[in-house]
Amino acid sequence: MSEHDTIDKILSYIPILTIVFGLFGNITCFFIFRFSKKFNKIPSMVFLSFVAIFDTISLFEWNLNHFLVPNFLIALERLNLFSCKIVIFIQIFSLHTSANLLSLMCVDRFVSIKSIPGSFYSRLPFGTIKSAYIWCGCITLIMFLFNIHILIFNGNYIKVIQTNVTEKELVNRTFHYIFKLHNETEICYWYSETIRIFPTMDKINLIVYNIIPFCIMLVFNILLIISTLLDNKSSKYLSNEKALKSIRKKRVITISIISITLAFMILTTPSSLSFGFFFDEISNLKNGSLLFNIFDNISFIFHSSLFFNSFITNTKFRKFCLKHISKTKIKVLTYFKNLIRKKS
Repeated sequence: MSEHDTIDKILSYIPILTIVFGLFGNITCFFIFRFSKKFNKIPSMVFLSFVAIFDTISLFEWNLNHFLVPNFLIALERLNLFSCKIVIFIQIFSLHTSANLLSLMCVDRFVSIKSIPGSFYSRLPFGTIKSAYIWCGCITLIMFLFNIHILIFNGNYIKVIQTNVTEKELVNRTFHYIFKLHNETEICYWYSETIRIFPTMDKINLIVYNIIPFCIMLVFNILLIISTLLDNKSSKYLSNEKALKSIRKKRVITISIISITLAFMILTTPSSLSFGFFFDEISNLKNGSLLFNIFDNISFIFHSSLFFNSFITNTKFRKFCLKHISKTKIKVLTYFKNLIRKKS
């Protein structure tokens, strides 16, 4: 086994860790954001609960392939025609939806902060639980319709790729070189004889999954940072405790949202750029496939990091989790103490 294969084998176990942490973290976030009274009335948490769902779904296709291919030589989309259509569709649909929900969450958060009764911002369709659900539903539907062509056309054509193979044979103590045509079928990725979903989809993915959300997040993150800094300055001159408390609450959630969206921009951009713009250049490198693997792993680490990001940057979320961990710990200890007493 070469050094490259060894590194590839080691990296192949990262997706399993990503799935385990992502499954635990995203499901926990979903239940907290949707069913806890402390969070379920905040519009941004509606967006994040939807993000948690689609982030979890996104971990079970290409990410899982990074484990299955090196260890079992299995690629999920190549199993049959159904898997070819559904795996590629779910992967791209979930990534596009997650990214665009995050970008709209930034818009919603900015409008929520600036919204004062009677102002221009208060008339915009943002800043309420109802509007958050509507936007999440609209984005989900738009991304579904935008990618439905994959379900309809992908894998409809089986491409036969012919390659020249040179074989060396010994005949009458003399080596002869025989040229043969080797046929290889590709059962996925083809819409027709001339149309292949990739690399075109890599460029579309870069625009829909990265460039558009990136631009929206960048603009509104800057606006959120400016608003937070201005609120910090104005809070120095406020004596009203209720107003100060409101500003602090807004600041905590805003910092958490900025942190999550910045993590998205930093961790997912290298993978999309490498596949969308530099695929040929990186493929020609000696360790090109290894670089693609690393970029992809980094990208999927983001989609499993919602819980950890919220725990680190959101004080309210962290206190809520620690409080419930403490309660659970006391309940478990009490249960075992009672069990020991009964036995004795």
